[in-house]
Amino acid sequence: SAQSSGSSGINAEYGAAFSIVQYPFSMKLLWAPLVDCFYSERLGRRKSWLVPLQYCIGGVMLYIPSVIEEALGTDGGGANVKVLALWFTFLTFLAATQDIAVDGWALSMLSKRNVGWASTCNSVGQTIGYFFGYLGFLALDSPMFCNLFRAQESDTGCVTMESFLRLWGVVFIVTTSLVAVFVREKKTTEEEEDEGFVQTYLNMVKIVRLRNVITYMGGVCIIKTCFSPVDSLTGLKLLEAGISKDMLVTLSALLIPLQIVLPLVVTKYTNNQFPLNTFASAVYIRITGVTLIAMLVYYAFTTTTYSPLFYLTGLFIQIIYSTGASMMFVSVMMQNARISDVKMGGTYVTLLNTIINLGGSLPQTASLFLVDRVTLSSCVGSTTPTVPSCYMDKDSCVAAGGTCVTNVDGYFVLAALGTIGALLWKWGMSKKMLQLQNKPIQSWHVSGGK
Repeated sequence: SAQSSGSSGINAEYGAAFSIVQYPFSMKLLWAPLVDCFYSERLGRRKSWLVPLQYCIGGVMLYIPSVIEEALGTDGGGANVKVLALWFTFLTFLAATQDIAVDGWALSMLSKRNVGWASTCNSVGQTIGYFFGYLGFLALDSPMFCNLFRAQESDTGCVTMESFLRLWGVVFIVTTSLVAVFVREKKTTEEEEDEGFVQTYLNMVKIVRLRNVITYMGGVCIIKTCFSPVDSLTGLKLLEAGISKDMLVTLSALLIPLQIVLPLVVTKYTNNQFPLNTFASAVYIRITGVTLIAMLVYYAFTTTTYSPLFYLTGLFIQIIYSTGASMMFVSVMMQNARISDVKMGGTYVTLLNTIINLGGSLPQTASLFLVDRVTLSSCVGSTTPTVPSCYMDKDSCVAAGGTCVTNVDGYFVLAALGTIGALLWKWGMSKKMLQLQNKPIQSWHVSGGK
């Protein structure tokens, strides 16, 4: 994090080095056909990749601690964060490839009636992983938290980054060994047999040209774009208003139980041939959440003290918004699993998920880029009347003896535009999305799509 980087004396420019860490999950589509088409019949189509990949992940997690001190410069030498970034990028590459194998295995492991539960496992697993890997580590690394359970106080946490990585490296190796020995993979049936390496790549091109897929992907990406300003900017705005980062982390931690239970509840209503009904219904819930969140952010800028009621209200609003987000996520993952072609296994699911992920991440990047540019502000008290709207050039205003005053915050402009877009989507496009559920499954596959 930026905070930890600062405490280690690392220049902020090194943060850019870690931007490459997320790339493998956005690019895994490029090698997904490899995972689907090359395997050992003896080990199994998915275990051929899953077992060695998870052993590698465990090995890398055991090795990385040996380079952390040198990379961060805590051993007295100069910092070399780029080396650490490369190791974590390799770790992410292994995890992204493993994800392809897991997605494909879920399609063949679960019956057609229960294939929707794959999305539930995905959502619950990610939430639990986030809890242990992020919030859990922050708590165990905190001296203040650990001192609550100690007879004698200490200025160190319960764990270090090195010991935490080693622990989970061992967990990966042990659990992988159990899967390798005790979990048997059924043989690939004729229906599931792939069509060849090159043909799988050609099939990906054909899939994205199917009318059903174009409509479906377009509808999901458009609605994700509508909610992206609130998703990407709310935390930053609350920090700007004066709410502490620790409080935001605490509120996020309180939502973890809900985020684990919600997918289990939602699955009961989406594990059928009409999962997009839940998706469309959730849009109104998220619109309500966006409206309430915008009101909360506005109020946060009007006061300097925040009562317990403020935080309870924020938690309640976040529960509403998270409920809608969880309903949409699970229903989309359910639809992806329902329409995927088992012949392409993980490649088809990876293709859909990649497009949807890009449909969420790119608009969030755009929101971060645009928020300052659509903010209306003025330089008050300037001795130089030619100073322009100063939000993008605050230094010039201050140098001229003025003060930047925000007239209309770009956050509210983008949130309002997103809300209008979501309403238009609900009234105009949701019907087309729901009609897709009546299409025969074969029309989603390259052998029968038009």
